[in-house]
Amino acid sequence: MKKQMQPLSKQNGYTLIQVMLAIVVVGILSVITMKEAIDAWNDTKPDDMAREVSYLMGEMTKCATLNRGSYEKCDIDELVGLGYLDDETWGDGTGVNPYSGDYTASQETGNPNRFVITGTSITSDEHCARLVEMFSDRAKAVDCTSGTLTVTQGNS
Repeated sequence: MKKQMQPLSKQNGYTLIQVMLAIVVVGILSVITMKEAIDAWNDTKPDDMAREVSYLMGEMTKCATLNRGSYEKCDIDELVGLGYLDDETWGDGTGVNPYSGDYTASQETGNPNRFVITGTSITSDEHCARLVEMFSDRAKAVDCTSGTLTVTQGNS
């Protein structure tokens, strides 16, 4: 008597097409999620920069207090020397902002009673507009053109 082969009625596992389809779906979802995560991270840059510029404004004001209200000697090097800013981050006389640009802080040219803080490499006009809006109530003057934020503060 001959044994007949029984057909496989139950299939265990997944076919190659099912596996490939799952990989494609996971890939598409990953790309979408990564784009949204990068966009969300980029969207925090103006807030991070505003926080850092506000901190620098406060430190410049403390420096002027030591100099009888004058910002003449106040810059990032002086703030590091006074211990207001850490040497590791600010020791080269500038600081790196969230856009990978530089910060500078110094007396306004010709006016020892005011200081100017700049931040460079801002990547979009929308971010510039947000930064100008954030500082319009707190600064004597604020401008953001060609990717550079300029905040002026102090007495007249």
